[in-house]
Amino acid sequence: MKKFLLIVAAFALLAAPLYWLEREPRKSAAEPVQILSRYLKAAYARDFKQAYRFISSQDQKLKPEKVYVSEQEPFTGFALEVARKLSEFIRVRSTQLRLDGDHARVKVALTLPDATSLSPLLLEWDEDRLNALSPAERQKLISSLDKLYRGGKMKMIEGEDDFVLIREDKTWKLLLDWGKGLQVIFGATVPATGQLEAAPTTRETVVQAGELFNITYRVKNRSPKIISTRISHKIEPSELRPYLDIVQCALLLPVKLSPGQETEYSTTYAIRPDIPANAREVSVTYEFKLEP
Repeated sequence: MKKFLLIVAAFALLAAPLYWLEREPRKSAAEPVQILSRYLKAAYARDFKQAYRFISSQDQKLKPEKVYVSEQEPFTGFALEVARKLSEFIRVRSTQLRLDGDHARVKVALTLPDATSLSPLLLEWDEDRLNALSPAERQKLISSLDKLYRGGKMKMIEGEDDFVLIREDKTWKLLLDWGKGLQVIFGATVPATGQLEAAPTTRETVVQAGELFNITYRVKNRSPKIISTRISHKIEPSELRPYLDIVQCALLLPVKLSPGQETEYSTTYAIRPDIPANAREVSVTYEFKLEP
């Protein structure tokens, strides 16, 4: 089950299919808000391939699309369709827009569906269950969302956030400024017996304070018998350990692997907002141990 609600809590991942100003805006002023709206819509729906299109090229140089998408765990199938439907109900209003050459600073007020209150209707956001629904059940669920919204019975939440966009090739792109973020380097150690093979699917990434991100490790049992393994996290420098929270980890408890079995396990991390401003790099090593 994907942790959709964790993303809803972060305004950087909100979405809005429409925007409006109190008076008709000039095209030059409206363009950054329109691009921001498209990015937010895609990110809210967990359509991260689409969201990546609206990120600045200087950020993309630091984080390829494959890495960006894998860190976020996108929705697929009908779960994605449901999330896109919800994004249609979001409203964003530009409260401040400052253009400074090739940069635009935008403050927006957002109103969006409270995903927590919709969880019972949406099968607790269990992606497998949503994608297994029949065509008739899918249509009924989408109609229920429409009815809730049109009837004013869908619970909404409000908030504000600020964004920076940069002009590129006659359009605008979101500047996430990953270059000023924290570089996270992943590694693994395994027992010297050679029974276990393990490595991260992504060796390094760049994240900002306050962000959630996912990392996946591929683990293989190279022995002819069933083995059980678990990990401990080694974080260096040690003074940064308190600022890297483990939201969930599939390897904290022992897992069993059949002979020759290869499986991927994911961990969700959060970088605390109060991490020291001068922190630039941290390494995370998964130390695999065999259980008796």
